[in-house]
Order: sequence, then structure tokens, then C-alpha cells
Amino acid sequence: MSDSVGQYLNEIGMVPLLTAEEERELSQVIEKGREAQERLDAGEKKTREERRAIADAAAAKDRFIRANLRLVVSIARRYPLPPSMELLDLIQEGNLGLEHAVDKFDWRKGFKFSTYATFWIRQAIGRALDQKASLVRLPGDRSASLRAALRHASGEGTELDDEHSRLHRLTTPTSLDRTVGDESDGSELVDLLADNKPGPETLTLKAAEDEFVTGLLDVLEPRARYAVEQRFGLNDGRTRSYREVGEELGVTAEAARRLVKRAVGTVREEAGTRGAA
Repeated sequence: MSDSVGQYLNEIGMVPLLTAEEERELSQVIEKGREAQERLDAGEKKTREERRAIADAAAAKDRFIRANLRLVVSIARRYPLPPSMELLDLIQEGNLGLEHAVDKFDWRKGFKFSTYATFWIRQAIGRALDQKASLVRLPGDRSASLRAALRHASGEGTELDDEHSRLHRLTTPTSLDRTVGDESDGSELVDLLADNKPGPETLTLKAAEDEFVTGLLDVLEPRARYAVEQRFGLNDGRTRSYREVGEELGVTAEAARRLVKRAVGTVREEAGTRGAA
């Protein structure tokens, strides 16, 4: 562990964690500040109460974020670290996801903030790995699948199947100055690049399909959406059992199954509604 990482961990370790009641109280302060800002943006005259509400919201948000920085570190450490990035880089990206989670957290739902924030933190880290860590940009689903495979292997690609090994070599900087693949076949980097690139029509249809699915999931409350995404591997390509989903949500496998079943029913109903429109 580098000195900078150790110093960072020491600093955030001094910030006390929040209780569930404190999370609700801070969320309510943030919400009041957001409402005050919206009134100002709409052209209302700024009052002393509104200035105070906005200032209090900024302080509450700062405390909320600082109290959850350890959550970001615990998540970031689970990802294999690419040669082109340091752990602090990955943590910083996760912190952006944490900030977004604090902004969108609805205290009325009654679920734990850490469960809700985990989804946004993972999204931010995954997006950073896709955009910054790879020399060769892989499609989102292939990149997510590779990250999942690496988390369950050694992190160095030595225990991957053939397909993931090829993807790992493509996205690793050392691939540019050495022969890739089996040493006996003398394959070069260009040999691993697919020739059958999708055309504009295929890409357009794929983008429209992704947008449609994302829109359907938006009808779910965050807890249900997270359960569906984890169950079907929509974020990283790895499907989870109901037991695994339940463990991440803090419920039993049966409760997770019921949650996913209800959510899928809601999504199907929404899809039918849009299809009939």
C-alpha cells in the first residue's frame, strides 16, 4: 500500500459513520436545500431562510459523503487494478458515484443508504475502467464480462478462459510490445481484432434497444432495480443467485426472489404499455 493511500485511509477512518436516523435527517436537510435552490432558479427572490437552507444542505451533503468514503474504498478494492491506474484513481471515480447517490437518495423509501449507493459507486468505477483503463475499447457488455471474470480469477488473467484471456491481452498495455496469445502461434495484436465490425444500422438498433431497456428499468424504485440488475448481470455480465442478491440487500434469498419477481412483473407491464402506445 502506497503512503498516499495509507494517509487517505487514515483520514477517512477518523470520520464517524452515520446511523440510519442521521441518514434520514441529513437527507431531509439536503432535500430542503434542493427545493430552495429550485425556487431561486425559478426566479423567486432570495430570502434569509432560503440562503440558510442552501448552506445547511451543502454542509449536510459534505458530511454525508465523508461518512461513506470507506464504502467506496471497500468496493474499489474488489476490482483488479489496471496498470494504467492507481487505487486512488479508482477511489476518486467511485467518490463521484457516491456523490450522485447522495443527491438522488430518497429517505422515504426506508432502505439502507449503503445498499443504494453501492449501485452508483459500481457504475462510476465500471465506467472509468471502460473509458480510461483499456488501450482497446471493448463493447460495454464484453468489458463488464471481463471485469467480472477477473474479479473471480487471480486479477492477472492467468485463470481466465480462452475468450476472456484474449480480451484481457487486448486491454493490457504489455500487449503492445510482445507477442500475444500462445507463443507458438506468433499471433500479433492485430490478429485478435475482429474483422466483422457491426455496421451503422446494427449500432443504431443496439443503442435504441439499450435506451429502451434502461427506460423500462427507470420505473423501478432503486432497491428493486438493483436486485434485477444483479440477478441478471446487467451491470457486469455476471448473474447472481437469489442468495447472493439477498446478501447484498440484507434480506433472505426468498425475499430477494419475491422482490425480483415483482420487479420483473412491473417491467413487463411497462413494456406492454409502451408497446401498445
